[in-house]
Amino acid sequence: MDRELAEFFKAMFYIDVRGAGVAKVDFPTFEEVLGLTDLAIIRKEAFRHFDIENRAPDSGRLRFLAQYLVFLVAKVLDAKLQRRAVLHRELVSALRDAKQLRETVFVSTNYDILIDNALTEERRHGTDLDYGVEFRNFDRTDDWTRPAPERRVKLFKPHGSLNWLFCPTCNELEITPKEKGVVTRLISDFPNATCGECESVYAPLIVPPTFYKDMNNVFLSTIWNRTDVALRKVDHVIFCGYSFPDADVHIKYLLKRAQTNRDRPLRFTVVNHYPEKKSEEVDAEKYRYGRFLGRSIKFTDLSFQDFAADPMRLIAG
Repeated sequence: MDRELAEFFKAMFYIDVRGAGVAKVDFPTFEEVLGLTDLAIIRKEAFRHFDIENRAPDSGRLRFLAQYLVFLVAKVLDAKLQRRAVLHRELVSALRDAKQLRETVFVSTNYDILIDNALTEERRHGTDLDYGVEFRNFDRTDDWTRPAPERRVKLFKPHGSLNWLFCPTCNELEITPKEKGVVTRLISDFPNATCGECESVYAPLIVPPTFYKDMNNVFLSTIWNRTDVALRKVDHVIFCGYSFPDADVHIKYLLKRAQTNRDRPLRFTVVNHYPEKKSEEVDAEKYRYGRFLGRSIKFTDLSFQDFAADPMRLIAG
Protein backbone atom coordinates (compact mmCIF):
# COMPACT_ATOMS: atom_id res chain seq x y z
CA MET A 1 0.00 0.00 0.00
CA ASP A 2 2.72 2.50 0.98
CA ARG A 3 4.65 1.87 -2.25
CA GLU A 4 1.56 2.35 -4.40
CA LEU A 5 0.65 5.58 -2.63
CA ALA A 6 4.22 6.86 -3.05
CA GLU A 7 4.12 6.15 -6.79
CA PHE A 8 0.71 7.75 -7.08
CA PHE A 9 1.77 11.03 -5.43
CA LYS A 10 4.95 11.14 -7.53
CA ALA A 11 3.13 10.54 -10.80
CA MET A 12 0.09 12.73 -10.13
CA PHE A 13 1.46 15.58 -8.00
CA TYR A 14 5.24 15.38 -8.59
CA ILE A 15 5.81 14.79 -4.87
CA ASP A 16 8.50 12.37 -3.74
CA VAL A 17 7.18 11.33 -0.33
CA ARG A 18 10.42 9.52 0.42
CA GLY A 19 12.62 12.48 -0.49
CA ALA A 20 14.33 15.01 1.74
CA GLY A 21 12.33 18.04 2.78
CA VAL A 22 8.97 16.35 2.32
CA ALA A 23 7.76 17.96 5.57
CA LYS A 24 7.87 21.35 3.82
CA VAL A 25 5.89 20.21 0.77
CA ASP A 26 2.38 21.59 0.20
CA PHE A 27 0.34 18.44 -0.30
CA PRO A 28 -3.08 18.52 -1.96
CA THR A 29 -5.99 18.05 0.44
CA PHE A 30 -7.66 14.69 0.92
CA GLU A 31 -10.76 16.18 -0.71
CA GLU A 32 -8.78 17.05 -3.84
CA VAL A 33 -6.98 13.71 -4.13
CA LEU A 34 -10.01 11.56 -3.40
CA GLY A 35 -12.13 13.78 -5.62
CA LEU A 36 -9.86 13.00 -8.57
CA THR A 37 -9.97 9.24 -8.08
CA ASP A 38 -13.69 9.14 -7.34
CA LEU A 39 -14.62 11.26 -10.34
CA ALA A 40 -12.44 9.16 -12.65
CA ILE A 41 -14.09 5.97 -11.37
CA ILE A 42 -17.58 7.44 -11.77
CA ARG A 43 -16.79 8.55 -15.34
CA LYS A 44 -15.06 5.22 -16.12
CA GLU A 45 -11.92 7.10 -17.11
CA ALA A 46 -8.29 6.62 -16.15
CA PHE A 47 -5.00 8.39 -15.58
CA ARG A 48 -1.82 7.26 -17.25
CA HIS A 49 -0.45 4.20 -15.43
CA PHE A 50 -3.52 4.17 -13.17
CA ASP A 51 -6.17 2.34 -15.12
CA ILE A 52 -9.72 1.21 -14.51
CA GLU A 53 -10.96 -2.33 -15.20
CA ASN A 54 -9.79 -3.54 -18.60
CA ARG A 55 -7.11 -5.88 -20.01
CA ALA A 56 -4.21 -3.53 -19.30
CA PRO A 57 -1.39 -4.68 -16.97
CA ASP A 58 -2.43 -2.07 -14.40
CA SER A 59 -6.15 -2.88 -14.70
CA GLY A 60 -8.10 -1.84 -11.61
CA ARG A 61 -5.14 0.04 -10.15
CA LEU A 62 -7.16 3.21 -9.72
CA ARG A 63 -9.75 1.46 -7.54
CA PHE A 64 -6.99 0.03 -5.35
CA LEU A 65 -5.55 3.54 -4.99
CA ALA A 66 -8.94 4.91 -4.00
CA GLN A 67 -9.19 2.37 -1.17
CA TYR A 68 -5.57 2.92 -0.13
CA LEU A 69 -6.34 6.63 0.21
CA VAL A 70 -9.24 5.80 2.52
CA PHE A 71 -6.88 3.60 4.55
CA LEU A 72 -4.45 6.51 4.68
CA VAL A 73 -7.18 8.71 6.17
CA ALA A 74 -7.77 5.98 8.77
CA LYS A 75 -4.07 5.73 9.62
CA VAL A 76 -3.74 9.49 10.02
CA LEU A 77 -6.73 9.59 12.35
CA ASP A 78 -5.39 6.65 14.33
CA ALA A 79 -2.01 8.37 14.77
CA LYS A 80 -3.57 11.65 15.86
CA LEU A 81 -6.21 10.19 18.18
CA GLN A 82 -4.24 7.83 20.40
CA ARG A 83 -5.44 9.62 23.51
CA ARG A 84 -8.30 8.45 25.70
CA ALA A 85 -11.64 10.15 25.16
CA VAL A 86 -11.40 12.21 28.35
CA LEU A 87 -13.51 15.14 27.16
CA HIS A 88 -16.07 12.87 25.50
CA ARG A 89 -16.47 10.92 28.74
CA GLU A 90 -16.87 14.18 30.63
CA LEU A 91 -19.62 15.29 28.23
CA VAL A 92 -21.45 11.96 28.44
CA SER A 93 -21.25 11.94 32.25
CA ALA A 94 -22.60 15.49 32.45
CA LEU A 95 -25.53 14.62 30.20
CA ARG A 96 -26.26 11.50 32.22
CA ASP A 97 -26.21 13.40 35.52
CA ALA A 98 -28.65 15.92 34.03
CA LYS A 99 -30.87 13.04 32.84
CA GLN A 100 -30.41 14.23 29.25
CA LEU A 101 -28.26 11.45 27.80
CA ARG A 102 -31.07 9.35 26.34
CA GLU A 103 -32.81 12.53 25.22
CA THR A 104 -29.79 13.45 23.10
CA VAL A 105 -29.18 12.25 19.55
CA PHE A 106 -25.51 12.22 18.59
CA VAL A 107 -24.70 12.62 14.88
CA SER A 108 -21.01 12.30 14.00
CA THR A 109 -19.31 12.80 10.66
CA ASN A 110 -16.03 11.61 12.19
CA TYR A 111 -14.71 8.09 11.63
CA ASP A 112 -12.93 7.95 15.00
CA ILE A 113 -14.52 6.13 17.96
CA LEU A 114 -13.91 8.60 20.81
CA ILE A 115 -17.59 9.36 21.44
CA ASP A 116 -18.44 5.72 20.69
CA ASN A 117 -16.17 4.45 23.47
CA ALA A 118 -17.47 7.05 25.91
CA LEU A 119 -21.07 5.96 25.24
CA THR A 120 -20.18 2.26 25.32
CA GLU A 121 -18.83 2.64 28.84
CA GLU A 122 -22.24 3.90 29.94
CA ARG A 123 -23.51 0.32 29.94
CA ARG A 124 -22.77 0.17 33.64
CA HIS A 125 -25.22 3.03 34.11
CA GLY A 126 -28.03 1.34 32.20
CA THR A 127 -27.41 2.73 28.71
CA ASP A 128 -26.93 0.87 25.41
CA LEU A 129 -25.32 2.47 22.36
CA ASP A 130 -27.54 2.35 19.28
CA TYR A 131 -25.86 3.00 15.90
CA GLY A 132 -29.15 2.53 14.08
CA VAL A 133 -28.07 -0.63 12.20
CA GLU A 134 -27.86 -4.36 12.86
CA PHE A 135 -24.47 -6.00 13.38
CA ARG A 136 -23.97 -9.67 12.61
CA ASN A 137 -21.87 -10.26 15.72
CA PHE A 138 -24.15 -8.56 18.27
CA ASP A 139 -24.36 -11.79 20.27
CA ARG A 140 -20.77 -12.96 19.77
CA THR A 141 -18.89 -10.47 21.91
CA ASP A 142 -18.83 -9.61 25.59
CA ASP A 143 -17.92 -5.98 24.86
CA TRP A 144 -21.16 -5.21 23.05
CA THR A 145 -24.85 -5.80 23.48
CA ARG A 146 -27.95 -5.39 21.38
CA PRO A 147 -29.49 -2.04 22.42
CA ALA A 148 -32.75 -2.37 24.32
CA PRO A 149 -35.36 0.27 23.35
CA GLU A 150 -35.72 1.57 26.89
CA ARG A 151 -31.94 1.86 27.40
CA ARG A 152 -30.64 3.12 24.09
CA VAL A 153 -28.81 6.31 23.29
CA LYS A 154 -28.53 7.09 19.59
CA LEU A 155 -25.26 7.71 17.76
CA PHE A 156 -25.65 7.98 13.99
CA LYS A 157 -22.53 8.03 11.78
CA PRO A 158 -23.68 8.56 8.17
CA HIS A 159 -20.07 8.62 6.92
CA GLY A 160 -19.14 5.31 8.53
CA SER A 161 -16.80 4.35 11.35
CA LEU A 162 -13.35 2.88 12.01
CA ASN A 163 -14.86 0.06 14.07
CA TRP A 164 -17.16 -1.26 11.34
CA LEU A 165 -16.18 -4.05 8.94
CA PHE A 166 -18.36 -4.80 5.92
CA CYS A 167 -18.49 -8.14 4.11
CA PRO A 168 -19.49 -7.38 0.50
CA THR A 169 -20.34 -11.04 -0.16
CA CYS A 170 -22.56 -11.70 2.86
CA ASN A 171 -23.76 -8.07 2.75
CA GLU A 172 -23.48 -7.93 6.52
CA LEU A 173 -21.77 -5.63 8.97
CA GLU A 174 -19.58 -6.51 11.95
CA ILE A 175 -18.45 -4.32 14.79
CA THR A 176 -15.08 -4.39 16.52
CA PRO A 177 -15.99 -2.99 19.96
CA LYS A 178 -13.56 -0.37 21.32
CA GLU A 179 -11.17 -1.27 18.49
CA LYS A 180 -10.49 0.57 15.23
CA GLY A 181 -10.86 -2.60 13.19
CA VAL A 182 -10.21 -0.82 9.90
CA VAL A 183 -6.71 -0.02 11.18
CA THR A 184 -5.91 -3.06 13.33
CA ARG A 185 -7.29 -5.65 10.93
CA LEU A 186 -7.75 -4.35 7.39
CA ILE A 187 -4.43 -2.47 7.37
CA SER A 188 -2.15 -3.94 10.03
CA ASP A 189 -3.35 -7.56 9.82
CA PHE A 190 -4.47 -7.71 6.18
CA PRO A 191 -3.91 -11.46 5.49
CA ASN A 192 -6.36 -12.30 8.27
CA ALA A 193 -8.95 -9.64 7.44
CA THR A 194 -11.43 -12.14 6.04
CA CYS A 195 -15.04 -12.92 6.81
CA GLY A 196 -15.51 -15.94 9.04
CA GLU A 197 -18.59 -17.00 7.08
CA CYS A 198 -17.49 -16.78 3.44
CA GLU A 199 -13.75 -15.94 3.66
CA SER A 200 -14.17 -12.81 1.55
CA VAL A 201 -11.93 -9.88 2.39
CA TYR A 202 -13.64 -7.31 4.58
CA ALA A 203 -14.07 -3.75 3.32
CA PRO A 204 -14.17 -0.55 5.36
CA LEU A 205 -17.51 1.21 5.61
CA ILE A 206 -16.12 4.72 5.31
CA VAL A 207 -17.37 7.49 3.05
CA PRO A 208 -14.39 9.59 1.89
CA PRO A 209 -14.44 13.37 2.40
CA THR A 210 -15.27 14.34 -1.18
CA PHE A 211 -18.17 15.88 -3.08
CA TYR A 212 -18.78 12.50 -4.77
CA LYS A 213 -19.99 10.55 -1.74
CA ASP A 214 -21.42 7.10 -2.43
CA MET A 215 -24.22 6.54 0.08
CA ASN A 216 -25.72 3.50 -1.66
CA ASN A 217 -24.60 0.91 0.88
CA VAL A 218 -27.69 -0.54 2.57
CA PHE A 219 -26.34 0.16 6.07
CA LEU A 220 -25.41 3.75 5.28
CA SER A 221 -28.85 4.24 3.72
CA THR A 222 -30.47 2.98 6.92
CA ILE A 223 -28.37 5.34 9.04
CA TRP A 224 -29.19 8.17 6.66
CA ASN A 225 -32.93 7.55 7.07
CA ARG A 226 -32.74 7.32 10.84
CA THR A 227 -30.66 10.50 11.00
CA ASP A 228 -33.19 12.26 8.79
CA VAL A 229 -36.10 11.25 11.04
CA ALA A 230 -34.22 12.11 14.25
CA LEU A 231 -33.17 15.57 13.07
CA ARG A 232 -36.71 16.44 12.05
CA LYS A 233 -37.87 15.67 15.62
CA VAL A 234 -35.32 17.67 17.58
CA ASP A 235 -35.67 21.34 18.54
CA HIS A 236 -32.02 22.26 19.04
CA VAL A 237 -28.92 21.29 17.03
CA ILE A 238 -25.54 21.95 18.66
CA PHE A 239 -22.52 21.73 16.34
CA CYS A 240 -19.33 20.72 18.17
CA GLY A 241 -15.99 21.06 16.40
CA TYR A 242 -17.66 21.23 13.00
CA SER A 243 -16.56 23.84 10.47
CA PHE A 244 -19.46 23.28 8.02
CA PRO A 245 -17.21 22.24 5.10
CA ASP A 246 -18.40 22.71 1.52
CA ALA A 247 -17.91 19.01 0.70
CA ASP A 248 -20.52 17.89 3.26
CA VAL A 249 -23.44 18.45 0.91
CA HIS A 250 -25.24 15.35 2.22
CA ILE A 251 -25.16 16.60 5.80
CA LYS A 252 -26.36 20.01 4.65
CA TYR A 253 -29.22 18.32 2.83
CA LEU A 254 -30.32 16.58 6.04
CA LEU A 255 -30.07 19.81 8.00
CA LYS A 256 -32.11 21.74 5.45
CA ARG A 257 -34.80 19.05 5.54
CA ALA A 258 -34.82 19.24 9.33
CA GLN A 259 -35.03 23.03 9.19
CA THR A 260 -37.82 23.36 6.63
CA ASN A 261 -39.99 20.25 7.13
CA ARG A 262 -41.47 21.41 10.43
CA ASP A 263 -43.98 23.86 11.92
CA ARG A 264 -41.74 25.12 14.72
CA PRO A 265 -38.32 26.81 14.46
CA LEU A 266 -35.12 24.81 14.79
CA ARG A 267 -32.39 26.34 16.95
CA PHE A 268 -28.72 26.15 15.94
CA THR A 269 -25.72 26.68 18.23
CA VAL A 270 -22.07 26.44 17.22
CA VAL A 271 -19.29 25.35 19.60
CA ASN A 272 -16.01 25.44 17.71
CA HIS A 273 -13.62 27.86 19.38
CA TYR A 274 -10.02 27.24 20.39
CA PRO A 275 -7.32 29.62 21.66
CA GLU A 276 -5.23 29.83 18.48
CA LYS A 277 -8.21 30.27 16.14
CA LYS A 278 -7.70 33.24 13.82
CA SER A 279 -10.34 35.91 13.36
CA GLU A 280 -10.51 35.29 9.61
CA GLU A 281 -11.27 31.62 10.28
CA VAL A 282 -14.09 32.64 12.61
CA ASP A 283 -15.54 35.02 10.02
CA ALA A 284 -15.32 32.44 7.21
CA GLU A 285 -17.01 29.83 9.38
CA LYS A 286 -19.84 32.18 10.34
CA TYR A 287 -20.34 33.00 6.67
CA ARG A 288 -20.58 29.32 5.67
CA TYR A 289 -23.15 28.60 8.37
CA GLY A 290 -25.13 31.77 7.79
CA ARG A 291 -25.45 31.60 4.02
CA PHE A 292 -26.99 28.12 4.26
CA LEU A 293 -28.94 28.05 7.53
CA GLY A 294 -29.79 31.72 7.89
CA ARG A 295 -28.61 34.33 10.33
CA SER A 296 -30.43 33.16 13.47
CA ILE A 297 -27.51 30.99 14.62
CA LYS A 298 -25.92 31.32 18.04
CA PHE A 299 -22.13 31.37 17.74
CA THR A 300 -20.31 30.86 21.03
CA ASP A 301 -16.74 31.46 22.10
CA LEU A 302 -16.75 28.07 23.84
CA SER A 303 -14.35 25.26 23.09
CA PHE A 304 -15.39 21.62 23.13
CA GLN A 305 -13.66 21.37 26.50
CA ASP A 306 -15.89 24.15 27.86
CA PHE A 307 -19.01 22.52 26.46
CA ALA A 308 -18.11 19.07 27.79
CA ALA A 309 -17.67 20.48 31.30
CA ASP A 310 -21.14 22.05 31.33
CA PRO A 311 -23.35 21.17 28.34
CA MET A 312 -26.59 22.14 30.06
CA ARG A 313 -25.85 25.86 29.91
CA LEU A 314 -26.39 25.64 26.15
CA ILE A 315 -29.00 22.90 26.08
CA ALA A 316 -31.21 24.59 28.65
CA GLY A 317 -30.38 28.14 27.54
